[in-house]
Amino acid sequence: MLELVLMPTFPKSLVLFQKMVNERGAQLRERGLEDLKQLAGAPIEQVTVESCPATIGVVVQSLPNGGIRVVVKGFMKAFIGQHLALDGFYKYPDETVTPIPYPQFSEFD
Repeated sequence: MLELVLMPTFPKSLVLFQKMVNERGAQLRERGLEDLKQLAGAPIEQVTVESCPATIGVVVQSLPNGGIRVVVKGFMKAFIGQHLALDGFYKYPDETVTPIPYPQFSEFD
């Protein structure tokens, strides 16, 4: 009798890393527009996820309508190359928040 064993496609550390990036994004969504603007040029955070070195940075870009685009961008070293984790949103002058559509993340990989 053949037994089928399903293996996860992604390493556990990558799942944890994406969760960490998503949590950073959730925390940033709660902050005000002016506070977020101050994060432009903020230093990159060095983190370790299950013994894997990684970095998390925040990109803040001004929009013509007075709002901003905020992207939390994480890189984690892999056996070959590196893994990328992204989260992001738009914040507008009236403090509303909308998610960044998935295709727009291609600018950040």
